[in-house]
Amino acid sequence: MNLKDEIDLESNMNRALIHLGLEGWEAVWHPDPSQKVNGQVLSEQKTIIVFSEDPKKAMDVLLHEIIEVKIQPLIAEYQEMINGLIKVIERLTYREKERAINDIVPYLRHVFGDTKK
Repeated sequence: MNLKDEIDLESNMNRALIHLGLEGWEAVWHPDPSQKVNGQVLSEQKTIIVFSEDPKKAMDVLLHEIIEVKIQPLIAEYQEMINGLIKVIERLTYREKERAINDIVPYLRHVFGDTKK
């Protein structure tokens, strides 16, 4: 692929970002077969890097990453909600565990012959 084709591909990628509502974002095509992933989103820099060597696959990777960026806020809300539920369940479980232990201790004292409280 020559330099003009590479520039055209990146230009098309950046147009796709704008058309899909990611104005201010930048797409960078950086073919690198040594990468373990095909693409990477750098949210703070508003950049999507595509590592795929194949230009057709590169565009698919970009679209995949754009969808990731678009649905991330929804996922983040659910993650926050689930983490909140986990905290509540942990507190309830801890209280119930402590109550169960406190209920068992007098019986164990009795079993071992110590009736003092």
